[in-house]
Amino acid sequence: MKTLFKIGEIAELFHLNVKTLRYYDEIDLVKPEMIDHETGYRYYSTDQFEQLNTIRYLRELDVPLTEIRQFLNDRNTERIEEILRVQIRQAEEKKQKLDAIQKKLNDRLHQIKDAQKGKKDRPEIKRFPARTALLLKNSMRPESDLEYPIRLLARNVPTAVVFLGKVGLSIDQENLAEGRFDGYDSLFLILDREENASELHESVSTVSFRGGSYARILFQGTHRDAACKYRVLTDHIRTEGYEICGNSLEITLIDSGLTTDESQYVTEIQIPVKK
Repeated sequence: MKTLFKIGEIAELFHLNVKTLRYYDEIDLVKPEMIDHETGYRYYSTDQFEQLNTIRYLRELDVPLTEIRQFLNDRNTERIEEILRVQIRQAEEKKQKLDAIQKKLNDRLHQIKDAQKGKKDRPEIKRFPARTALLLKNSMRPESDLEYPIRLLARNVPTAVVFLGKVGLSIDQENLAEGRFDGYDSLFLILDREENASELHESVSTVSFRGGSYARILFQGTHRDAACKYRVLTDHIRTEGYEICGNSLEITLIDSGLTTDESQYVTEIQIPVKK
């Protein structure tokens, strides 16, 4: 006579939820050995143990239940090899995505640390790599509500998350040269290397920020406090014998999205320069 086990005992033996076992019964994946029609209790025998162990193993590998059912109905080495090859490919894809996420997180953490520890109000010449961005030409004031234009940019990159330090405002080179720092000419969203823009909205274009030397300044505050910092930075550019050769990049690195303490807000201005 077979030894029978209650559904709760099977759940404990195989680290499964009782609801999961009932669901497996409903979809004909694993049927109980016997059901007591008076009590409704489900009983399982050791005949189901290997089946349950196989299911649990394949579920740990994220194999869909439909594929598990097909395998159980027609078990052979060729089928399990193909299942495992598919899972290996999917695991590699997941690893690549996680590596990309880890890089994003490390980049943002570095930006926060740099914003916190970097010397404020000290203009400097610093090299930056080339960057690709989405650009929305739109005249804006420092006090403008940026949420809607940011969403216009972000929707062109459906797989991207608009992380800290990727969205900024820009003043055109002509306005920089003429000392007009009280308004902005465009909004940009810097793309990570693995991000691709989808079909762009008519108001959005792709732009490349040149790699090379930039005059840069960090300061406590937001876009509303930037005008006087542009004056400091452009004076530094002239003093050091450089000239402006492109539009500015102004990025708020720490703002209300990270802290309620306004004294911790940090914004960065970058202006491309050449000798």
